Amino acid sequence: MKILDVRCRPPFQPYLDTMYDLTQDNPFASQLFPMRFGMRVAESVKTKSLDVLFEEMDRCGEFTGVVSIRKNARGYENDELVELLAQYPERFLGACGVAVDGGAQSVAKLRQYILDGPCIAPFIEPGMEGFFMDDEKIFPIYEFCERENIPMLISFGGFHGPTNDYCNPVHAENVARTFPKLKMALCHGGFPWITQAIRLAFAEPNVYLSPDIYALNSPGAQDYIMAANYMLHDKFIYGSAYPCVDIEGSVAHYLKVLRPEVAEDVMYYNGMRFLGLTE
Repeated sequence: MKILDVRCRPPFQPYLDTMYDLTQDNPFASQLFPMRFGMRVAESVKTKSLDVLFEEMDRCGEFTGVVSIRKNARGYENDELVELLAQYPERFLGACGVAVDGGAQSVAKLRQYILDGPCIAPFIEPGMEGFFMDDEKIFPIYEFCERENIPMLISFGGFHGPTNDYCNPVHAENVARTFPKLKMALCHGGFPWITQAIRLAFAEPNVYLSPDIYALNSPGAQDYIMAANYMLHDKFIYGSAYPCVDIEGSVAHYLKVLRPEVAEDVMYYNGMRFLGLTE
């Protein structure tokens, strides 16, 4: 089966000293986090090996990962992403990271890495930067992407914000209605506001859900999967959130709970259509 993973963070410089640090002693560390979702630490995480990751990807099928860049201590390492895409064009697609309050500078980065570069989408994390998704400081990014028909991957759910209010779908709804032609995928799926996020994606043509780990063995996962199987069979996009969980376990779980009639759409075609890579 063909698989498109819209939330894949392989072992390369932007993530090696953060997400691949197995010595951390906190609930979000790579060593502890997977078991909370019934998954395991992948061998490629333990070895920090791209080659081992490729073996894991190949065992899942014809696998493509969308690599997003998040801010670290060195900033947004988009140039390292460009190098990765050039080295492994058959393995990865790119989503450049930009500051949500960067104004004209952020728009210039979008032009550099998407319109004039190899990336296919931007990746933003409003809550992680202390902003609600509908803060007007982010509007220049939304305006540019809507005008240029660029889909957006947005971290929106889980613990992406100082409080749960930052993940309330009403903020995403405000953006969806202000920019009705802007395609956006809500990564982490608005968790824990699950029913509200599903309703939003069903009602607004430009909103897609990608709950990734929260559709695994998590409270409310059954609602996400019910939506993927029926209401949102054409709006639900697969993401693994690797290295938070192992790719093989994530794919196997999704294929076990998805109806055969919708599995290919959820695991591949919905994401491809969202990104404008297929009809």
